[in-house]
Amino acid sequence: MLPRQSPTVRRRRLALTLRQLRDSAGLTAGDAARRVDHDASWLSRIESAEVRPHPNDVRALLSLYGVKDDQAEAVIAVARQAKQRGWWQRYSEILPDWFSTYVGMESEASVIRTYECQMVPGLLQTEDYARTSFQGAPIPMRDDELQRQVALRLERQSVLSSSEPPVLRVVIDEGAVRRMVGGPAVMKAQIGRLIEDSQRSNIQILMLPYAVGAGFDGSFVILNFPPLPAPYPDAAEDQMVYVDTLTGALYLERPAEIAAYSAAYEQLQALSLGPKETRDKLSKVAADLAT
Repeated sequence: MLPRQSPTVRRRRLALTLRQLRDSAGLTAGDAARRVDHDASWLSRIESAEVRPHPNDVRALLSLYGVKDDQAEAVIAVARQAKQRGWWQRYSEILPDWFSTYVGMESEASVIRTYECQMVPGLLQTEDYARTSFQGAPIPMRDDELQRQVALRLERQSVLSSSEPPVLRVVIDEGAVRRMVGGPAVMKAQIGRLIEDSQRSNIQILMLPYAVGAGFDGSFVILNFPPLPAPYPDAAEDQMVYVDTLTGALYLERPAEIAAYSAAYEQLQALSLGPKETRDKLSKVAADLAT
């Protein structure tokens, strides 16, 4: 069993696998669906991860595609895992569907690369910084909703201390740590948290300084997911780009899209200060706040 299993990731992986197996079998979605007593729209929703298929339906599809024995059982096991509830569903009353998907993906990512141009990344925020950022959000929220949002953000951070935590690589614009969120005391504590976290073996924090000139005007996250173990028939590592918006999000999966954002991240990383230089700069910013 993999640690930090996410039903969101399982549902997406199952959808990709079933589509690949159908293509390999030379069947259209309509043909395959009819041969297991369903219509084409049913299979299309499964292959786009819109619905979670029953394990018995998955078994029927695998038989049709010629997948047998241990490989078939491995896929069916993933189908069962995809129907479980994620820990974040406790927050369903304040968690929109578009962000619920991201939290599910983040929970099982093996590598998280993020660029932030305005704010400290959520996985590295202190409680006071998170609360202040929600208070200043463009869309107002009730006090009870705000407290739940803060609790969710802090619980997301537990992934960094799990038995097999992801590698977190962050490029943060200098403006994000100089932006006065909550006042000097809140920012000093937040910068101290960044300095402390940057010394953890699975976390790298780099600062993009003002001195490089124009940076990149949009934040984004690149998620890598670990391959499922054999005998699962699709053992490839997977990637996705997440781009946040005011009322939703973009989930980019095409190779060209992932390549473009990966290249942008590498360029931003190359322009940034190194890990030690970043800590030194953060210490200077914190000292400036004290005066």
